[in-house]
Amino acid sequence: MADFPLQGIRVISFGTGGVIPDFGKILGELGADVIKVECRENPDFMRTIGADPDNIAGFNESNRNKREIGLNMKTEKGQEIAKRLIKVADIVGENLRGGVMKSLNLDYESVRKVKPDIIYISSNGYGSGGPYSEYQAYGPMLSAFSGLLSLWCHPTDPYPAGANVPLPDHYASKMLVVAALAALDYRRRTGKGQFVDMSQVEMAANMIGEYCLEYTINERVPQPVGNRCPYAAPHNAYRCKGNDQWCAISVFTDAEWHSFCRAIGNPPWTKEAKFADLPGRLKHVDELDKHVEEWTLQHEPREIMIVLQNAGVAAGVLYRPAEILDDPQLKWLNAIVEVDHPVAGKRLYPGIPFHISDVTLPPSRPAPILGQHTEEICREVLKMSPDEIKALIEEGVLEVPTRDTQKK
Repeated sequence: MADFPLQGIRVISFGTGGVIPDFGKILGELGADVIKVECRENPDFMRTIGADPDNIAGFNESNRNKREIGLNMKTEKGQEIAKRLIKVADIVGENLRGGVMKSLNLDYESVRKVKPDIIYISSNGYGSGGPYSEYQAYGPMLSAFSGLLSLWCHPTDPYPAGANVPLPDHYASKMLVVAALAALDYRRRTGKGQFVDMSQVEMAANMIGEYCLEYTINERVPQPVGNRCPYAAPHNAYRCKGNDQWCAISVFTDAEWHSFCRAIGNPPWTKEAKFADLPGRLKHVDELDKHVEEWTLQHEPREIMIVLQNAGVAAGVLYRPAEILDDPQLKWLNAIVEVDHPVAGKRLYPGIPFHISDVTLPPSRPAPILGQHTEEICREVLKMSPDEIKALIEEGVLEVPTRDTQKK
């Protein structure tokens, strides 16, 4: 049997949405046994954004590499089974609204009585304590609350117009992995568990630290600059030959500027004094961008990327999500993997974005359908008898799938 980095570590996930599910997915990719807990009455809310709860793209991406137990935690028996799982686990993860875990008798103080050395990961929208601790929070909203959306737009936009990508969620999940690994090492050395409390709002605010410093040190309120940069020019996404084709180009130093000029054939405008140094290029950036785009419109984006990269200038095709699947570099890296889901079928997902020397990581497994591994977990982890499992299913404490989990 392969020896994976986190083999032997068990994680109980009470996660919903993005942060804790993605956190668990990463630990599962490293070989941990991640058990997701949910039930039909209170499913992961990501299951509710489409017609079929077992065929939701966002859910199936964030919940790979897990087993699932269908468990009604509103019942006393359900809470006791959850504690039995925690007793044989190393990590608990939750990102439910403030106060929910306490109402289920599964907050840290209750759990540590069952498992004193547990590592308890809590990531609520606004953290534990404080005036907002019980408020709900979602990724795109956190981008607004943190100040990110005030910067992630163009100066001429009539309102903050960032992308509907829950960046705070994804950053938070990765930071929690770091915290969990640190807590595991601390427990290895001391025998003591940890309570890790991370506010997603705090994580979101952490993403714009340099802009906060711009205000606190220089007393300047940062304004949106779109694709431009205060210390590079040209620095933008430029239209290219073809229908709605674009390429991003970044020129930081004067040496890169001279390389850029040579790469595009040294047209007359590149010799004008106003473009000779960075301050001049920044001062005349509107005119500069027009000149650059006159050149890019004559070429396809991949051609531009190759020509400029060979000249030592940063440039890259502006891809859409569907287009990255065919990129030769990502294919070489095996960045996209195919996973066969019992309901969704074969789909392409992002793979593990790093490689560890002399270690083969486990293959990515499909997200579970509701209650898919209930009987397996009860039998193998909790050592329940078939009769006990059957009785708990009949009582509505345990839930099993209502559909076949095997691929036809």
